[in-house]
Amino acid sequence: MNKKIFRNVIIDEPTAEDLFHGKGHERTAVSLAKTIRSFDDKDRAIGLDGPWGSGKSSVVEIAARHLENTREFNDVRHYFFTFDIWKSQGAGFRRSFLEHFVSWARENFPQKRTALNEIEKEIHGKTREIQTNSQPILDWFGIFVLFFLPFFPIYYFWSKSVFDDLNKIGELHKFLWSTPFILLSLFAGVAIIVALIKYFGARGSKNELDFKASISRVLLISSKQHQDHKVTQRVREIDPNDYEFHQTLREILGVIQSRESKVVMVLDNIDRLPKKEIRDYWALVRSIFSRTHQATNADPQKTITAIVPYDRTLIESNVNEADVNGESAELQPLTRLASRELFSKTFDEVLTVSPPVLSNARDFFTEKLNIALPEQASKDAVFRTYRIFCELLRNEGGTTTPRQVVSFVNDLSGLFVLHEGHFPLPTVAAYLAHHDLISDYPNKLTDIANLDSKIVELASDPMLPRNLAAMVFNVDAQLAYQILLDDEIAGAAVASKSEELAEISKSAGFDLRVDDVVRSNLDEWLSTGDYRTVIVNFSEILPYYEEDAKPHIIAALVESFSRVENFKIIKDEYEPYLTLFEIADREDRPALLTSYLRAAFSGANAPKEPTFETGQDFAKFLSITKTRLEEIGLGETLQEQLGSYTPNSSADFLYGLGVSISDAGFSFQDFKDVRIDLPDETDFFESVATEDPSVAKQAFVQFKYADLLVDEKWISVANACLTACTDETEDEERLADLLDVVCFSWRSLPEKRRTEIRFPQALSNGHFFRKLGSGQTEASEKSISSAFFLAGQTLLGTSLENPTKLDPNGQAVADVSEEFTAFNKLLLGESKLSVAQATIVASRAKEAFKFANPWVAFGENNPDHNAVRQVVKQAFSFGNPPHLALRGLTSHFTYLQNLLGDDEFVSMLGQYKSKIDDGQISNIDLDQIPAGFLTATNRAEGNCWVKFQEHVESKLKDIDNADWPDHFAEMDHAARLLVEKLSTSGCALDSASFRDPLLQIIFDILSGTVAPDANEGAIDVLMSGIDKNYHADICRTIREKMTGVTARSLDNSVFLFPKLLVDLVQRGDRIKKAEKDNLVRQILCPALEGRNRAVLDIFVRLGYARISDFMRSSDESTNDRLQGAWKSFSGSDEDRDWIRSVGEAILGKRRTKTFWEAVLGT
Repeated sequence: MNKKIFRNVIIDEPTAEDLFHGKGHERTAVSLAKTIRSFDDKDRAIGLDGPWGSGKSSVVEIAARHLENTREFNDVRHYFFTFDIWKSQGAGFRRSFLEHFVSWARENFPQKRTALNEIEKEIHGKTREIQTNSQPILDWFGIFVLFFLPFFPIYYFWSKSVFDDLNKIGELHKFLWSTPFILLSLFAGVAIIVALIKYFGARGSKNELDFKASISRVLLISSKQHQDHKVTQRVREIDPNDYEFHQTLREILGVIQSRESKVVMVLDNIDRLPKKEIRDYWALVRSIFSRTHQATNADPQKTITAIVPYDRTLIESNVNEADVNGESAELQPLTRLASRELFSKTFDEVLTVSPPVLSNARDFFTEKLNIALPEQASKDAVFRTYRIFCELLRNEGGTTTPRQVVSFVNDLSGLFVLHEGHFPLPTVAAYLAHHDLISDYPNKLTDIANLDSKIVELASDPMLPRNLAAMVFNVDAQLAYQILLDDEIAGAAVASKSEELAEISKSAGFDLRVDDVVRSNLDEWLSTGDYRTVIVNFSEILPYYEEDAKPHIIAALVESFSRVENFKIIKDEYEPYLTLFEIADREDRPALLTSYLRAAFSGANAPKEPTFETGQDFAKFLSITKTRLEEIGLGETLQEQLGSYTPNSSADFLYGLGVSISDAGFSFQDFKDVRIDLPDETDFFESVATEDPSVAKQAFVQFKYADLLVDEKWISVANACLTACTDETEDEERLADLLDVVCFSWRSLPEKRRTEIRFPQALSNGHFFRKLGSGQTEASEKSISSAFFLAGQTLLGTSLENPTKLDPNGQAVADVSEEFTAFNKLLLGESKLSVAQATIVASRAKEAFKFANPWVAFGENNPDHNAVRQVVKQAFSFGNPPHLALRGLTSHFTYLQNLLGDDEFVSMLGQYKSKIDDGQISNIDLDQIPAGFLTATNRAEGNCWVKFQEHVESKLKDIDNADWPDHFAEMDHAARLLVEKLSTSGCALDSASFRDPLLQIIFDILSGTVAPDANEGAIDVLMSGIDKNYHADICRTIREKMTGVTARSLDNSVFLFPKLLVDLVQRGDRIKKAEKDNLVRQILCPALEGRNRAVLDIFVRLGYARISDFMRSSDESTNDRLQGAWKSFSGSDEDRDWIRSVGEAILGKRRTKTFWEAVLGT
């Protein structure tokens, strides 16, 4: 509705003007004013008799206005004090009246404020003084003690004298019969007797004492002294008595009344009080002007003039005893005189106030409605509204009063504006007419016959039930049918499909009612089993339902799930509950999962005789649950919470669970304290292993996780399967499964007990080999692989003895078959396994966590064994590598690297990155690291290999620098590791400390003192470990100090440090004369003498200019040697072009040409 709604609230207050056509209020008010003026100086009371809403208060206001308007110059001015008895209900009437009256008087007579303030203090309270004077009083025992107290010293010395005399003569016991002791005993006895008299005398009375209290009172001879004290209290009483009230009231009147001013007290709204209180308040009101305590010659200024508006019928029915008891309930055609007498005795004058005449009620109603809703409603709507109002009055049997009109119009306009004018005025009026009915019983709106037919007709609204429902719940009209939805919602929630609930969720009012419907029906749904259906239906609609009730519905369903004690492990039973996780809030899901698992395990443990099938059902339950929960990110929480629960301990249940649980993504390790209930002597495990070994293997894996079988059981299971393997009725597939169980049992045993499995006995049975087959089928391949794995533990490289069988005479004869021969060749390494067989054997060997021995160790010692070579290569090349410690990798490095190849070995090392821990690395020494291993690990992935390189570097740094020359001279393992480390990942050596050992080995190599057996360029690699800033100085030192270089030692030097030699010759600024001489003498000359092409090429690249400079700086003896060396070199049978290029570099092109001309004779 686009039109803006305006509303004015009609204030229901007395008016000073009669607005009705009949002017009945005006006439009554004039009569009231005349009556007030006519009173003499005595107490007077006027009663205004009229029903509720007849305008009694307005009559008083009109009378007050009339008195003021008609007052002449010297006339008395009348002040009207109105006391609202209804508003003061619950407080002390007299005190409340006086407090309000004196407050009103101070406001209207400010010149009298001082006197009124003093009176107000008296009203508020009074002072009370209390004076107390307390003195102690002794009882007779106390008097007796105090009286004889002065004689106590005499008694003391007397008794002491008697005691001492008897003590001297050694007859101390006679003191017990002496007079002093007898007097003391009499005193104590009297005290006890008096206490007993008090004790027995008080028994049965309210002051009864125990004996301890009695003896205490007897012996108490003094009490605390009290001084006189005075207490002043401020006392406020609830209500003054009648006399005090009149005294105070007249005192106030005496202050404010005079010959020029009179006070008229209006005691209003007594007829609004609860019926049970009217009688008491009527008596209190009447006491105000009853003149009971007024003297005959009272002061005229203290007289009382009172007006009491009341409803005669209501007052009479509550004041008159007969009416209260119901004796006048029958309707009387005539008014009783006794009724009039009651009020005529109370009031000096009784005026009747009649309600407005009915002929004026419609105009009044219309006027008030137009004021409240200006231009908001049509004339027809106003008329229909008025007719509905009249119907309400007709049903009540009353007449129209202004107050009823104002009240109805205010309620009507308020609701009209509240709903923004969406509902017509007659519809709003119909709502007010039926408010009590439809508020208490909204379902009544489902049938329009429950409403008043006349009002329905006047409302003329085709959607009246819907609109009334909308106003009841203060919602839009489209949501009004919510009151009709409770049963429909409950029915749709348990329907077989969610479409019905989805459809009704679109209905008006669904959001407001659905939460209450769910909560009120949960108990029933839980008991009938419909709860699962409810969850499914709501879970299907709630993802698309975004109204306010959504979180409340979810909360109700989640909270109620904790009351599900258990459920059967059947898909139809538990799968509906999983949908609840999808709609539950994220923070509520862990607690919901706890309740879900508790109920599930309770249901799984409920059957008295669980079966293999129930165990499988439980595994399927876990699988479905995990799949669904992982979709919402709750998979890890499920895994964690499973650790708090223990599955059913039935052997059949656990067997069924163990068979399928791995497919569900779990294991027995995920549960808490898995245990199995079996008698001590049972062949359960052996039976299931031999009956269906393919299934049993899966269960045995889980039994191993839970440690349900002791070693003896594993041995017994394996031997039972081996016995079954030699049965002639076994086929290939079953044999393969049986051997699979034997292999698993073997892996599950500690190493020292594996020999108790009687596999060698099976190898002596010829039928066993024939069932193994030749590997032509998948089952045969698997059987041969299992048998080879078992035999390979102790029989690799060994020829088997021929199997035997019994002939008809009972003699053991050989039973050799082709299958036996083929298997024997495998053990001897003469034949190969198929790829599938090698894969199976490698897998079993890795699962046994015992691969190095025998497989790697045997393969390393027998590299030509075909089958073992296949198994080892397959184990390291595919899948997770075998369980091998770092020490095992280093000890078998050469074998494995040769077997796998460099790249594949490096790739394999990367797979060990999570298997090599810091402890293994820290425990390995340099001598345990083979050559080449550092290079391989440097290429491998994984942080562990970085740590390994750091560990090696640390170990190398720990070697004393003084020892390095010896290591270099021998080029031992430590030196080779250092070279390998430097050539791969580098090694941060202490250059200052390492410089001297390195120089020493270089000098020794140049001089020919040592000739290390090392790789080419080894010394160059060592040089890379020294900071480059040291290199120039090292070269200068070598040039200065090298000596004893021969052609042979120079060849060795070129092999070990060719790069350093280049630097020695070509590198360096401002080379000293001695260095140049040494280069010519120690390098160039030996190079010419030994025809060392690598060194001579260095000099060729250096050029004639630099070499001639070296020669000029050299000693004469050096140059002489150079000439001799050149002659020897040039006369050799070497390549002439190369000799010419060397000569040009040493002698220059011109001298070289002359030399060759002389040599050639041209």
